[in-house]
Amino acid sequence: MNSRTTTHPAHEELAKAWREGYSAGWKDQECDFQQYTSENPYKEYQKMSDNVNHPKHYESGPFECIELTRLLSFDWGNVVKYCYRWQSKNGVEDLRKALWYANDAVIHGTPLYADTNLSGLCNALFSALVNVDWAGLRCVWWAFANNCPKRDILTALKNKIVKIEKDGE
Repeated sequence: MNSRTTTHPAHEELAKAWREGYSAGWKDQECDFQQYTSENPYKEYQKMSDNVNHPKHYESGPFECIELTRLLSFDWGNVVKYCYRWQSKNGVEDLRKALWYANDAVIHGTPLYADTNLSGLCNALFSALVNVDWAGLRCVWWAFANNCPKRDILTALKNKIVKIEKDGE
């Protein structure tokens, strides 16, 4: 047999596991393979899958962060991601990253939504964040929810960073 047509046994196992997981129906952001068997080479992956698929710093809010970020453009999705997790991951450094992405989006005229037909859903999710003052960023979420000028989001983030640094949070 030609080396290009032969299949390595490990590749066959991976392909089989992939087909079985796919035909079983993938859950959103989750590997849907059965528990480890000799036919499923993903035992180690399953151990870390909660950290990969559903990190706690993205799940602890009123909804999972990705439910909102996937509706937004890349830059604005990153603004939301870093704001959402700042208290439970990297502190004010995450807010500075959010500010960087917001500034980049403003400079380049990046639209907020990946699809403008989703603006109503986005606004509802932002409003949910406002209602619970998620991560102490009510002013940021409010600016998003009320379709304020994007510079208002920059200002809200800058003000929060200054306050945190002044208060030593």
